Amino acid sequence: MEFLLGSLKLLSVPNAGGSSVLSEVFSYELLGRCFGAKLVKTEMEINYFPHGGAITDYVADIDGTRLGVSVTRAMKFYGEYSDEDARHLLTKKLKGVNQSTKNSCETWTKQILHIWTTSDYITDVITRVYEHDIPQILKSNTLVLVTTTTRSDFMFKNCFL
Repeated sequence: MEFLLGSLKLLSVPNAGGSSVLSEVFSYELLGRCFGAKLVKTEMEINYFPHGGAITDYVADIDGTRLGVSVTRAMKFYGEYSDEDARHLLTKKLKGVNQSTKNSCETWTKQILHIWTTSDYITDVITRVYEHDIPQILKSNTLVLVTTTTRSDFMFKNCFL
């Protein structure tokens, strides 16, 4: 498989740190191949005022609409993924998405929160908690896309080995 040009750029330029590079690359691959997304800016190219808050992973254009995209992974190394785990992740990430939209100097009006999961069970927990426990004010301006993936430990460990 050959990566899309936007994916290669995400893979090759510096990001803001952490172990999220591969999940961001594959997020863009999915949006690019399924929805024709074109990469507009990487997370280090996005401007904010004031500085120092939550940031967005990349900006994509889908059919003439600019969208911020924030990517995260839902997983648990020990024990069973719980409603509380999902509530914590969704609340933290949706607050961050709203803050980065508010502080962005870019022109997007909506964001996608792309959540990768390691199993259908975790996807079900995320979906249930999102529908029943997350306040509408946090969800109001964000499309949440949950992708369940198998045989992709590399994305959760951020290595191809």
